[in-house]
Amino acid sequence: HSILHSYTIHLKIMSDGADLIHRRPLTGLSTRLSKAGGVRASSSKRRKKGHNQEKAALLAMVVFAAIFIPLGLLMRLFLGRGNTNGDPGSALSPSGGEAAAKSKNDVFAVKAIENKQLDGPLAKRWKPRTSGKDPPHNIRGASNPAKLLTESKLPDNPKEARFQSLYRDKFDQSALGYDVRNCPSTPPEDYPRGWAAPEVLTNWNPNDVTTISPKYREVYLSLCVFDYQAQYDVALAYRNAEKPFVIRNDPSVMEVVRRWDDDPEYLHKKLGDENRIYTERSPKNHFMYYNVRKRKQVRNWRQPENDVVSMSYGEWLERALLREAYALDDPEIKARSDELREKRMTLPNRDEEDIPDDDEIQVDNDRESEKRMKWYYFRLNAFLEEAKGDTVDKFVFDEVAFFDPRNTTASHFYFVEPDEQRGINCRFGMRGIVAENHYDLSRNMIAILGGERRYIIAHPAQCSKMALYPAQHPSGRHSSFDWSNPSDWDVHPEFRTAEVNEVVLHAGDVLYLPTSWFHYISNLSLNYQCNIRSGIGHENADAIRDCGFNPKDKPKDVSEEQ
Repeated sequence: HSILHSYTIHLKIMSDGADLIHRRPLTGLSTRLSKAGGVRASSSKRRKKGHNQEKAALLAMVVFAAIFIPLGLLMRLFLGRGNTNGDPGSALSPSGGEAAAKSKNDVFAVKAIENKQLDGPLAKRWKPRTSGKDPPHNIRGASNPAKLLTESKLPDNPKEARFQSLYRDKFDQSALGYDVRNCPSTPPEDYPRGWAAPEVLTNWNPNDVTTISPKYREVYLSLCVFDYQAQYDVALAYRNAEKPFVIRNDPSVMEVVRRWDDDPEYLHKKLGDENRIYTERSPKNHFMYYNVRKRKQVRNWRQPENDVVSMSYGEWLERALLREAYALDDPEIKARSDELREKRMTLPNRDEEDIPDDDEIQVDNDRESEKRMKWYYFRLNAFLEEAKGDTVDKFVFDEVAFFDPRNTTASHFYFVEPDEQRGINCRFGMRGIVAENHYDLSRNMIAILGGERRYIIAHPAQCSKMALYPAQHPSGRHSSFDWSNPSDWDVHPEFRTAEVNEVVLHAGDVLYLPTSWFHYISNLSLNYQCNIRSGIGHENADAIRDCGFNPKDKPKDVSEEQ
């Protein structure tokens, strides 16, 4: 007789790119079958050793059965164990099989817990689910996961618990000199701490954007993370000192998150399938900003591969969901993307003459097969003077009220100079998109209203190590090489000594970047980001001037924050 020693089922998840591979055995089944095989094997080796020995063995078996079988039945009766399939975790048992099937979606969670208030089957069908039952591997640097499970209380919010399970601080208070979640009222002298850029990028390549539990990322976090309701005054002191930080748990921000992130169909219903919005497009996942009006200022300039087309929100959502489905191997998300595509194919074709007369906008003549392979950055630029009537501008200002300077109560914290506001600029990102390193010419408040983004930031004093395009270049203020490619570090050896830190932002987080701070962005999932500007700080003007830029010039272009 053949012996079955083990039976293990592996689930393999592969994302588009160099993402993590996670294999998870379904235990219980292998153990039970192995033991059963062993019993059969030992039974087959018994030999007859005489008539008396057989009688003795038979008598012993009868006595054993007479005592222990009734005892076992009584124990089952009193303890209420009625699972006749054995191990409750077994895939052969009804409860175990159901749990195994459900766990596939648990580890794929990238959004909030499924909202039971949503209407319609489509709203529930494609949304990634999370049960919130899987405990974090490590929360805030804890070194003993087993002890953590018994001694710490997990967050009540399943989305927050999942976030903490995937992203762990690499350094604690003893290494940094301060607790990033309980920072002192005055910024430390060396705040925020930085590390060599190659170290941070080697630890986590920016192109790796999918992390699935029980895997997790160690984050080089040195920015303070403040609670809006408990640490408002301290956060305000850091803002006034022109130091970068993260603030979360603002009720006004979380209200938008509940609409945009928790209800997957909300924005689709509002923005629809007909309104065409400027959308950046690229055959690669890396996007480089450029000002096409400066193209004649640089001889033999070659435009980056990304360009701009017009696209409805429904079409962008279709493409973004397809990326999610590929990365997470989720058929429900794929089905929703297919439904959106089928609906789009029934809509009237848009004539080329309907495209705005703008030399930045290209006609989208890609075949359907080509569209499915490209990356798209949906953008909404809303201006206060246009926020009236039935316009996208009014919709954005009504939705993101905490960024509306007219709403002085909700927006007070986010504007240093309200009179210098330049509108609300939103970028809806696809999983995998990378925005190349750059600095902006004014103060920046960046809110994540759905999904996750990773920001790698650096002080303006690192300017000389960033290999920036010059001011007159169409991509001025941006690094001229690919940070994610180690071979490019040899072309620009000064970059090896550049100091950076990083933060992973999720829905409800607002990042403050003072004037001229560098930032490099990876989109870790389908996400919604909006930002505002509020004047120019001059505390780092000398560092920027040393790199050949004039920090006193007031910016004239529309925000290119990505």
